[in-house]
Amino acid sequence: MGKTITEGRRIPKELAVEEPSVFEMAECCKQLGLEAHPEGKHYPRDWYPKGRLRVALKGADGKPVNPDVPDRRTLLLKLAEMVPKCAGRVNGRPKALVNKPAPDAGASSSSGAGSSKPAPSKKGKKGKK
Repeated sequence: MGKTITEGRRIPKELAVEEPSVFEMAECCKQLGLEAHPEGKHYPRDWYPKGRLRVALKGADGKPVNPDVPDRRTLLLKLAEMVPKCAGRVNGRPKALVNKPAPDAGASSSSGAGSSKPAPSKKGKKGKK
């Protein structure tokens, strides 16, 4: 389930990249001539996507390092163009997801009937002693 703009979406869904990694984004920043440092942190709002990228958009004088990327929004849009072309991707998707169906496609799975494992028995305390 995706986010809306009010929930924290940073770029339009049509331009978004499927599962970008921090290291892919750092490599794209280096290609743009920006200094980028990946960190092993996360945003408090989103615990799942691990990693944070610190990018120096402006120099010590306060002017943009790259005039084509004056602010964060422009950087995000440039990254959305560049990340699908990274070496670790096949047709714009991460290699790990290439053989998997899209999230909307294969939602039918047989659970229960015909499974080879027996149902797990309940364990634990049967009452307070």
